[in-house]
Amino acid sequence: MISFFPEFSPDQQLFSQVARDLANRFIRPSAVEDDHNELFRRNIFNTLKQEGLTSLLIPKKWGGKELGSSVHYTVLSELSRASASYSITVGVHQMIQGAVLEYGNEEQKKKYLPGLVSGELLAAFSLSEPGCGSDAGSLVTSAKQVSGGYDLNGTKTWCSNGSDADLFLVMARTGGPGPKGISAFLVSRDTPGLTIGKREKKLGLKSSSLTELIFEQCHIPKSCLLGAEGLGFSVALSQLDAGRIGIASTAIGLAQETLEVVWTEGAKKTFDFSEGQRADWANHFAGLQSIIALLFLAATRKDQGLKVTSLASQCKLLASDLAMNMTSSAISTMGFIGLNPHLGIERMMRDAKALQIVEGTNQIQKLVLSRELDKMVQQ
Repeated sequence: MISFFPEFSPDQQLFSQVARDLANRFIRPSAVEDDHNELFRRNIFNTLKQEGLTSLLIPKKWGGKELGSSVHYTVLSELSRASASYSITVGVHQMIQGAVLEYGNEEQKKKYLPGLVSGELLAAFSLSEPGCGSDAGSLVTSAKQVSGGYDLNGTKTWCSNGSDADLFLVMARTGGPGPKGISAFLVSRDTPGLTIGKREKKLGLKSSSLTELIFEQCHIPKSCLLGAEGLGFSVALSQLDAGRIGIASTAIGLAQETLEVVWTEGAKKTFDFSEGQRADWANHFAGLQSIIALLFLAATRKDQGLKVTSLASQCKLLASDLAMNMTSSAISTMGFIGLNPHLGIERMMRDAKALQIVEGTNQIQKLVLSRELDKMVQQ
């Protein structure tokens, strides 16, 4: 394998090897078929959770591994080399665990964390709605307080893990307009009034589902409120930073896999690898190395409890753009050979395009960063 810096810690080395071995045994053999059939295999997720890969950040008190963010993100990169869809699934699942850990009361932690850590429960994240994808603060799904709890009404869209999840983290409006009127709720799949709507047809990440959630007089007890009323947007944002670094990790895995495929096939003379092309790929190598270093800086600061919003946006923007550039360049470099589905390049190119869109489009990341620049200048 091609090496990158910084060197792995012992925990990173151990769990990256576990992730690589499991991915090679259980994900790669059916990756082409599952992409074609848009199939998510719950048994693969269960295998990953049995080795602790789905709850690396969760304290041992709740059954997790209690390790640093760099270990979690290293595992996501390893999984994405075989299939970005499973990296996304694990990343989203961890986001909901993180939200429960940060905002849940003791009863909620006891109720949900054991199942989330054991893998008995697969979690999904639902913020976006039709007509307010990027402007999530204008969502209209309502949660009206009634005797004993809340009634949810409305339609959510692009719910990550929606087809397969058992537990949904749902943002709905309990107050007035704007972000301060949004609250977060934990909703079980079997709750009356919740319907799993259509599954989106997508260019990439086909084994990872995006669905509608339809709420029609969906009554939930007050105990489903995560945190206080009006904190829903804060709950979402608290996990979006982590999620964006996770998307960057997934993109890094795609870029690393692409580089190795191209360089290996070039060394075998599978295609005409000119000196000019070799120079272009050396440039990709340098760019990839710099983004890996940036990601580990973000992971370190996150573990220190420091704000990482700007770094998370930088990581997501640069890594997903590089993955898209490298996978596209690989097909240009290799020609028709690069379109062979069993090499994985064309699938990774489709996945890379999706990574430029999910967890806030790259245009949104640029908006976030431009606002950060405004703040710096005004100080």
